[in-house]
Amino acid sequence: MSHLVTLNVEAGVATVTFNRPDKLNALSYESFLQLARIIKQLKKDKSLRLVIIDAIGSDFCTGLDVKNISRSPTKMLKLLFKWLPGNANLAQQVTIGWQEIKAPVICKIHGRCFGGGMQIALGADFRLASRDAQFAIMESRWGLTPDMAGSVMLQGLMPYDQALKLTHMAEPISADTAKTVNLVTQVCDDLDLECEQLKAALLAQSPDALAANKRTYQKRMFANRRPLLAAETFNQIRILRGKNVKRAISNRLKGETKPFDNSANW
Repeated sequence: MSHLVTLNVEAGVATVTFNRPDKLNALSYESFLQLARIIKQLKKDKSLRLVIIDAIGSDFCTGLDVKNISRSPTKMLKLLFKWLPGNANLAQQVTIGWQEIKAPVICKIHGRCFGGGMQIALGADFRLASRDAQFAIMESRWGLTPDMAGSVMLQGLMPYDQALKLTHMAEPISADTAKTVNLVTQVCDDLDLECEQLKAALLAQSPDALAANKRTYQKRMFANRRPLLAAETFNQIRILRGKNVKRAISNRLKGETKPFDNSANW
């Protein structure tokens, strides 16, 4: 298996890098597996002081590799499977898992940050965006609903109407707009420089203080974490059992506009 996501740890700073530039860092099933393994490894690292999520190529991450996942029902099942409804499945672990790491997590975003890439970025503590970055929650374009724990993070970041509009419309927004709706922490004219500045400031603080701060603020953010994780998966499974998701995917791949059936009884 190629290294679709790489990990480098130096002096307590871990750099996690999306490494699939030929596919615009789209998320294959193997990408999920590698991300989950990296998160598991970092959670056990007692010397860890900081995590930076980065990407090689023109885009941070353009979302799910739909062809890779949709061609294998087994892969889809493995992404969604969980022992208990409120637990995080594989798809959710690669977002919520960053919050289970005691050290601060910075996400460096350039180019497009769409769909699953956007949800992974939401799992970070800080999202630094280049001036030309674009953001979108794209799942609705494919007839799907976001199911990677993004809802857990959005509830603490954005008002209900803004989060719902962003999810419904599935249209890209600029970095400046993302900052206006609190989707990103800051917009950077020099992404590398400003990330280094934040890194230095965080490393100058006591790691115990930073870990305690993170855990305290999570009490509010994650007050209803388990019901949201359960709802994401349950709703996605309901969608996948229907006809409209197949129509949405077909329309998107073939450039068609065939009409949808009436919605299920929600």
